[in-house]
Amino acid sequence: MFKRTTCCVVLVLIMLLGLSLQAWAIDYRGIEELIHSKEVAKIEQAIQRLEAHLAKEPQDGEALWLTAKAYLYLADYTEDGKEELLETGKSHAEAAIEALPSSPHPYFWHASLMGRLGQTRGILSSLFMVKPMKEDLEQTIELDPHYADAHWVLSQLYHQAPGFPLSIGNKKLSLQHAEKAVELDSANLEYQLQLAVALEYNGRKEEAIQILEGLLANPALRQDPVLKAQVDEQYADFTK
Repeated sequence: MFKRTTCCVVLVLIMLLGLSLQAWAIDYRGIEELIHSKEVAKIEQAIQRLEAHLAKEPQDGEALWLTAKAYLYLADYTEDGKEELLETGKSHAEAAIEALPSSPHPYFWHASLMGRLGQTRGILSSLFMVKPMKEDLEQTIELDPHYADAHWVLSQLYHQAPGFPLSIGNKKLSLQHAEKAVELDSANLEYQLQLAVALEYNGRKEEAIQILEGLLANPALRQDPVLKAQVDEQYADFTK
């Protein structure tokens, strides 16, 4: 009788634990799909889900960096209040770094949000943010050498920043990181565009044009009007 009662109690505890875990669970993959939709209403829905979860689990590092990412995407597709959105995302990324110091994701999104803030505030702010951005991106790669997005952003940073003595601008490093990003994910259209930009930056315009022509012939490019406009602009610039 005692054994039977004990078994019943254990089963009840297991059921309660299962219900508790289910209550705390959050669909990270589904939320990322909402963010990647690039639709404001869906990104806002992702943020609402994440913030409701964080109200109960404020130390969930995974949810924190996803929220940072969502705010960056929302700022990219919203005209008003960009700086406030980016600052909110940056604070979530900082909290994520504290919660998950061994994960590359919080460092990457912190760097990305700093970069967007610099672009929003102007050239002087951008220059002040170059060094901490570079440190975050290098930390991302140290934790995960195959983090293609970090190589992609570093390539842009080395391309867009002024050279010595003002800043870290470097043609060779811009190309190296662009090539590494494409090596890690050759199908990524944004990486291919950045490789074309870095090649032109290094005086290899014909190779850059070939990559852009390949992008323009790729049916997948038409599914991203914003990226297609960027490719069109670079192609017109490189071939004029």
